[in-house]
Amino acid sequence: MSGFLQLADLVVDSAEVAWLVSKRAAAIRSRDAEYLASRYAAGVVTFGVAPPLSPHAGEAHTVGWLRDWFDRFAGRIDHRVRDLTVSVCGDLAFCHSMDVLTARPVHGRRREVRFETTLGLRREDGVWLVASERLRVTE
Repeated sequence: MSGFLQLADLVVDSAEVAWLVSKRAAAIRSRDAEYLASRYAAGVVTFGVAPPLSPHAGEAHTVGWLRDWFDRFAGRIDHRVRDLTVSVCGDLAFCHSMDVLTARPVHGRRREVRFETTLGLRREDGVWLVASERLRVTE
């Protein structure tokens, strides 16, 4: 394959991964648990900012857990992705971003949380899936 075609594939793959990250943020804003859960690979390893904080966070990526998490907030949830970097090599990709989540807990005040997100993705049957997710609060 020529260098130009390899570069073109890399650009397309990077754009697909960036789109997935953008779509995940939109799914959080719209409380779309089904979409979020559908983008996790089987056996995903997660380190989240909400319990459980283990490397194998059990149900933290399932529709039910995500719906329960959304129910902890009243009103609008805003999730913005900033400073996204994407690295792709074949069917594997990593991306890093600085994210901002603004929401009001059911029994609290609206607040903003800033955190780093690092995702490891793999392409399965032409679809990018999150195989590893690490979130770290930066405040």
